[in-house]
Amino acid sequence: MGNQKQISVSSAFCYDIPLHQQLPLVKQAGFTHISLGVRPEHSGILSLYKRKALCRLLQESGLRVDTVHGQRLDADQGLKVTEATADAAHELAAPVVVVHAGPFHCAADKFEEHRAHLLRHCETAERIAEKCDVRFALENVMPGPATDLTDRLLSELAPARFGFCYDSAHDQIGGPRPFDLLRKWSRRLLAVHLSDRAKEFVDHLIPGEGFIDWPVLCNLLSGAHYNAPILMEVTMQHSRYRLPEEFLAQAYRKGCEIYDAMHKPDPTGPE
Repeated sequence: MGNQKQISVSSAFCYDIPLHQQLPLVKQAGFTHISLGVRPEHSGILSLYKRKALCRLLQESGLRVDTVHGQRLDADQGLKVTEATADAAHELAAPVVVVHAGPFHCAADKFEEHRAHLLRHCETAERIAEKCDVRFALENVMPGPATDLTDRLLSELAPARFGFCYDSAHDQIGGPRPFDLLRKWSRRLLAVHLSDRAKEFVDHLIPGEGFIDWPVLCNLLSGAHYNAPILMEVTMQHSRYRLPEEFLAQAYRKGCEIYDAMHKPDPTGPE
């Protein structure tokens, strides 16, 4: 792909559109990658037959898979599904599996219970990651105890197999808020879920449709030397762009703007 901008979009942009119909739309919009969303019934990756078919479709489209969104590590059958997801990611040449470590909401008095439970799960998840040659990116969820769990786990888990996925819309729940979490874990950043937030229950918007301070965020990503694809985890649900082609074209344009802002020359550096 040479010097082409590496821009990805999540298949979650509209689960009503089957994946085999999404791929040509995504390619036409200009994206280089697609991220497979959290619904395996949409992507089909847990079915060997459907996964083989997906590999063929990806090859035909020229798209790559940058990340696969797995299930919660502590969910019922979580580790069994996590291993199957990691196997699929490896076959699809996706280096990163994004997971919510624990619940989206967490009561403060349940923090230590969840932490101990998750650490045990992560011991197995680490072996899965080594076997499948993938890395797990723990995603921030609801600000407060739930994301504090992610924060604490990142401090306790080996960086060789566990890193951070920064979700901007989750981080800004109840915001605008400072980007402290991104600042703290910028060196462990394996993936980003970039989208805007307008208000409660109106999120995963195309950047510019909400209140997030994108120049500040782009500057932080630039300082993190983040080199993986810019993943736009945007959905059509609340967007003003109602046609898939129009929505994806605008999402791609905004992804390119973010890419350019992150890679602009340093004015203090050599000419």
